[in-house]
Amino acid sequence: MSALTLEDIHAVARVTISLLSECGIVSCLVGSAAGSEHGISRVPNDVDILALAHDLKQQDMKDLLVQKDSRFSLEKPASNPNASYFVLRYCISGPSEKFCHVDVFLPGMIHLPYIPPDRIVHSPSTGLPVMPFFPVLLHKIQAWLTHRASPKEHARIKQVNDVQDIQELLDIAMASDKVKLEDHLWLPQWFREEAVESIPQFTAAYPETSDSWKGIGFSNNNQ
Repeated sequence: MSALTLEDIHAVARVTISLLSECGIVSCLVGSAAGSEHGISRVPNDVDILALAHDLKQQDMKDLLVQKDSRFSLEKPASNPNASYFVLRYCISGPSEKFCHVDVFLPGMIHLPYIPPDRIVHSPSTGLPVMPFFPVLLHKIQAWLTHRASPKEHARIKQVNDVQDIQELLDIAMASDKVKLEDHLWLPQWFREEAVESIPQFTAAYPETSDSWKGIGFSNNNQ
């Protein structure tokens, strides 16, 4: 199966977000797809979306997308064919068959904070709605910790991508000189506290990033 391109990721994200919007659900890109819109170099492996739906469960939204567009389907995860749950994937038409894994999350799932709709930003290159830069960076730390602690090898190997993404996002933050913790007090307190507690673990493993974390507001005092 051919590897996904950035254009594939954009196309799948656009379809998913558009269908959710038609159902009155505000959503935005999170994870690596959001990181890509903010400037990381790696092509994402999938599309992660945060849906600001108050009256629907995660499975409801997956079912909704499958009903709305036949290119969506629910399949057993390749890494665990005996799993009791199904993953959502999107079939990309073209000369070679491609499938893109799509995850739709609700606030609070996998350490994702609620993002007020007026805080969602739009990518200048694609127009896609994206979680703001700062929470994307902080959420990447949680992804790294989760993957590092996982007993599953396929999850642990994702650490390499996490570290690359975090280091690139830190470089972007330092270059802009406009990304500061003090400017993001609108983020939920629990989310900010998780970052304060988790960043020392990252700097212990990658001490060369310490100055960058301090530069965006995570000093030794709040760590």
